[in-house]
Amino acid sequence: MKSKEIIGIIVSAIILIGSFLVPEKGILTHAGIITIATLISFLVMLVTEALPLIVTCLIFVGLMPVIGVSPSFGSALSGYSHPIPYFLIASFGIAAAFTATPLSKRILLVLLKVFSRNVKSMLFAVMMCALLVSSVMSNVPTCAVFMAIGLSFLELFENSDDKKRTGRAFMIGIPIATMIGGMMTPVGSSINLLAISLLEEHTGQTITFVQWMLAGIPLALILLPIAWWRITIIYRPAEINPDMLKKFASTLEVPKKMDYPEKKVIVLMLVMLTLWVLSSWFRQINVMVVALLGCTVLFMPGMKILEINKFMKENSWTSFFMMGTVLSIAQAMITNKVSDWIVSLTPSLNVSTIMLTGFTAAAVFVLLIIIPVAPSLVAIIAYPVISLATGAGVSPAILMITTALCAGNCYLLPLDAVPLITYGKGYYGMTDMARSTLPLQIIIIILVSIWLPAVFKVIGGF
Repeated sequence: MKSKEIIGIIVSAIILIGSFLVPEKGILTHAGIITIATLISFLVMLVTEALPLIVTCLIFVGLMPVIGVSPSFGSALSGYSHPIPYFLIASFGIAAAFTATPLSKRILLVLLKVFSRNVKSMLFAVMMCALLVSSVMSNVPTCAVFMAIGLSFLELFENSDDKKRTGRAFMIGIPIATMIGGMMTPVGSSINLLAISLLEEHTGQTITFVQWMLAGIPLALILLPIAWWRITIIYRPAEINPDMLKKFASTLEVPKKMDYPEKKVIVLMLVMLTLWVLSSWFRQINVMVVALLGCTVLFMPGMKILEINKFMKENSWTSFFMMGTVLSIAQAMITNKVSDWIVSLTPSLNVSTIMLTGFTAAAVFVLLIIIPVAPSLVAIIAYPVISLATGAGVSPAILMITTALCAGNCYLLPLDAVPLITYGKGYYGMTDMARSTLPLQIIIIILVSIWLPAVFKVIGGF
């Protein structure tokens, strides 16, 4: 084992064992203290990669009833009965349909014809394409798809320094674009649906598909050009002969005419998108049920878009297990009154909606440094955020959508699942992202605090 892995296991064990020695304080019970230690210990294991992620998840689910975090093994598995892990499976299926057909390459080719004047415009085309695709599927598989496209483009560079510099821009730009694209619709990120689900659970309020689009799409369309500009200024990708760009476009091997599988996927996506939009008025339509059933259609006779055995091998089961475990720990924090304790520490702010929204956005970005796993953060602070909004007389929906949008842009450091996909390719270091993303997060705070209260007034509330 590597020294980092050994240290991770030792530190994680010390945190758990030490929690049994910490005395109760006020409303924070002994079970609550152990629950907090469980979360911190879990995050230490994730960040240090001490064990394979799935193994870490199974260990902590098994430990929860043993150390008193959950009353039984069944309650420790509560996160796995939540809809979100199954939405993740569905989103990977939809992503697989895009890669099984030439759809993603066809979209990219269209953008290349418009933007392929130089490498910078090529980067914009890739980022725009990633943004559009990630608006209707999970960020993780979208990032994986466009990383592959970006890596193939980098093979055009013969000079190693030019390749490294350009690779840094592409490998940072692609995850940023997919995260920004995830802001556009509720199904663009599992974090969005998690926030909506927690809002409904705690308040009975909801955010409809169309309401989210009105809030998220303008922000994403403003942020992407800014992000692209920052990346090109900071990392300065090298230029190559325009003929090489044309050569790359020719290697995409996109058929001139769409075949039947491609048309089937397009029709299915249009049907799903229609149902998602209609769910804003017909509450009987569940967004996650539509995604899950839409995914199953891809395997049906007559469709034959996906093959089940291949899908089972290629699906990201690590995301499924991580989300299930995160939600189980979050439920334990509610059951053991940890959320109530956090609420007691939350200041009562009697300020304008704009200032409260800006405060929430800034707080989320700061907390992401401490808890770099976005689903964990959203699940933990949902109840305190709702209490903060209620105390200030602001709609909880505004602060929950703020929390989700900011948590979804978790790229100050490459510790979230999305940037980790490209970080592993070695084109940039741990601190390289912050050079472009810190100013971007400040811009997000400003835009969110101005736009969300404004759109709230226009549409008459969430």
